[in-house]
Amino acid sequence: MEASAQGEGRGLRRNAIGLPGLIAQSLGVTAPEISAVVIAAVVASKVGGWTPAAFWVAGIGAIGLALIYGRFARYVPSAGGTYAIVRAGLGRDTGFFAGWTLLAVGIIFVPGLLIAAAFLLQNFFGLVEPSHPFFSHAWWGWALLLTAIVAAISWLGIQISARILLALTAIGVTMLLILDIIILAKGGAHHWAWSSLAPWDGHGTFGFGFFALGVGIAMTGFSGFETAVFLAEEAHAPTKQVPKAVLGAVSLAVIFYIVTTFSIVTGYGLQNAGHFASDSGFAVVSLSGQYAALWFGKVLLLFLAISSFASAIGTANFTTRTAFAWGHDGYLPKAFARTHPRFKSPDVAIGVLTAITLGVMLAGLLWQGRTINDAVTYFSWLLQVGATGILPVYALVGIAGLVHSRRHDGNLIDIVVAPILTVVVVGVAEVTEFYGQKGIYHWAPYVMLGWMGLGVLVRLATRARVEQHERQAEELHPELAAG
Repeated sequence: MEASAQGEGRGLRRNAIGLPGLIAQSLGVTAPEISAVVIAAVVASKVGGWTPAAFWVAGIGAIGLALIYGRFARYVPSAGGTYAIVRAGLGRDTGFFAGWTLLAVGIIFVPGLLIAAAFLLQNFFGLVEPSHPFFSHAWWGWALLLTAIVAAISWLGIQISARILLALTAIGVTMLLILDIIILAKGGAHHWAWSSLAPWDGHGTFGFGFFALGVGIAMTGFSGFETAVFLAEEAHAPTKQVPKAVLGAVSLAVIFYIVTTFSIVTGYGLQNAGHFASDSGFAVVSLSGQYAALWFGKVLLLFLAISSFASAIGTANFTTRTAFAWGHDGYLPKAFARTHPRFKSPDVAIGVLTAITLGVMLAGLLWQGRTINDAVTYFSWLLQVGATGILPVYALVGIAGLVHSRRHDGNLIDIVVAPILTVVVVGVAEVTEFYGQKGIYHWAPYVMLGWMGLGVLVRLATRARVEQHERQAEELHPELAAG
């Protein structure tokens, strides 16, 4: 199968990316710097000082999911990534549903992440250059500029994307780890907050329902670790390196989240962790001013913005590869299967994604407005819509892993342990998308449910028309066929 993927190539640049680049792709989309601060602050609003515990419990589910992805990567090295994996395990209909949902997730997350980068840049320049109106007040200006840069990087090919992701992610993670070490070395507010890792040890009232809610939100912080699988047709040795990249990325993310959230809670003090929830991204500025230097916090805030931008690059990579695979497999027009003659990038898919991204931003500008608070609200709404879609797809991957492992002589971990961990944790995470939401957030998940329902109708209407394309794709790539 590796030979098939490498030999055919389907127009993408073969042997373009190695193990470091694959890990950078997965970590870049996960955006560990911003997830360990911004998403962790949302977790803290639910579970307070027990945020680190929520992340290590969610990490168990993420590792279970990574084991399934790693195993599938040896059997299904396809640019379709998750869509191809679900199709190979559960058949064409379910594979179509997964791909349909994934395309929506990518279309939502790319502009959402760029808007997040834009308002974080506003926050940064509001601290260092408050008198300049464009730098500190125009999120839409930053968003447009960043969209153009992402489009250019994506168009130039996966090698450029991987190098930029690797550099930006490495710098951002290193700087945040430096702050972690400084806080822990100084003992935090009231010594190290060991109780934050074990909420059931008797320190305070432990509410299982709220803790489950925190675990569900924390699980969304791991989203994207699997995206190395979308680069299988461009990797040096996909069946060997992609599984290592997926497992390596999720392992690094789990360790980083635990260390960073533990350090932040230690810095605030276990009883004052509520300040973490209210400070959100400004936590790095607040803690740097207290334990290191204010200028260091300002630089960290800049790198949170860069982290969101880098995640948008990685998300664009997996979204355009899904569209590319769908162009080949007959679900989208054949033009989506085109690649640039020189850069070997899916240029049609990149162009369409860029146009949709600009449309989503314009809709947000007209709907919510142009202030920083407007941008934060719109980003949060987009994040919730996208998360509602990606979590059920993860559950399908877990079920597909069970079915595929039984078919291909998997072991106990492949057939039972990893699928159960995956389905339970992502199931809890999906419930949190509907729990206690108010205002525009109340109906955000239903927007994604509407898209999923439309996908079912589209599949029923087009199933007969695309059957020949599906058979042809499976003849060329037999690993896509279930059964």
